[in-house]
Amino acid sequence: MNNKTSLALGVDVGGTNTKVGLVSSKGKILHFQSFPTNALGSNPDPFLTNLKNVLQTFIKSTDKTILGIGASFHGYIDDENTGLVVCENTPALRGFNFMEFFSRSFKFPVKILNDVSAHSLAEYTFGSGRNESRFMTVAVGTGIGAGVIINGKPLRFLGGTIGDAGRIILKPGGPKSVYAVSGSAEALCGTKNIERLAEQKYGEQKPAFDIIHSARKGNDPIAIEIIQEIGMYLGWTIASLSTIFLPSKIALTGGTTEAGQVLLDACRRQFDELVGEYYQKMTFLSNGKFKPATIVIGEYRGESGMVGSVIDFFNKSKSIDKVKSII
Repeated sequence: MNNKTSLALGVDVGGTNTKVGLVSSKGKILHFQSFPTNALGSNPDPFLTNLKNVLQTFIKSTDKTILGIGASFHGYIDDENTGLVVCENTPALRGFNFMEFFSRSFKFPVKILNDVSAHSLAEYTFGSGRNESRFMTVAVGTGIGAGVIINGKPLRFLGGTIGDAGRIILKPGGPKSVYAVSGSAEALCGTKNIERLAEQKYGEQKPAFDIIHSARKGNDPIAIEIIQEIGMYLGWTIASLSTIFLPSKIALTGGTTEAGQVLLDACRRQFDELVGEYYQKMTFLSNGKFKPATIVIGEYRGESGMVGSVIDFFNKSKSIDKVKSII
């Protein structure tokens, strides 16, 4: 066992907010800051300036060696792992070479990966997915995506992901996502639908953040009703994915999970209704090789992408005990 604690800088760039943290090899977040991504235009410079300033502050905050900078992004990563090729929620960042930007600005090793892949790595290594042979993470916030780890190895088929889970069609003719798919998982589970439902039910506009936190507090019946509907669609999405990957443990991550038990209970109910019996049958037919699925809220919730982005540095430096050859 290596008792020496190493550090790395983790960045998680989402469609709404960007999170930056100084992360230890024990999975602890030592310093944290979040700021609005604001990359809807064509100019990435304002975002890059904010990001650079935060990273410089964190670097100055420690005299310990920093192993590198890991950055996770929503959307598809290019084949060279330098940046984004598809990112409709942050068009200003499309095609920008983040590998070069980080390397030139800070002189550290750099790792670029998809955000949901990072979510899965964080939970698998330090959180709710430890010791699971078939593990899936579903991140829900501005959009929705899924990552799967089988026997310690992430599945990556398209742009650093298992594929675009957010485009699973749940409700033909339903609201459209930013990619113009009607009734998709993202259109029904994402924060825009929370705000759309809020405007319908309250008669005025309310930010998703307020709805999520009101539902968690449990003192606003309308907010609870909205999050229960989101949870229902989330359970439906997970059920559709689970018949493909058969995970035994499913962790929910991303900003919407701050709604807590209200979201989780609704998600579990829909999942059990749709595929509960299927899982029981698969467990019986496989003589226990496939196990009933458990759905939990991930231990890192909205910070998992930031933590997962740096795990490769700790793995290479052998500064954590429990990481298989997973990247």
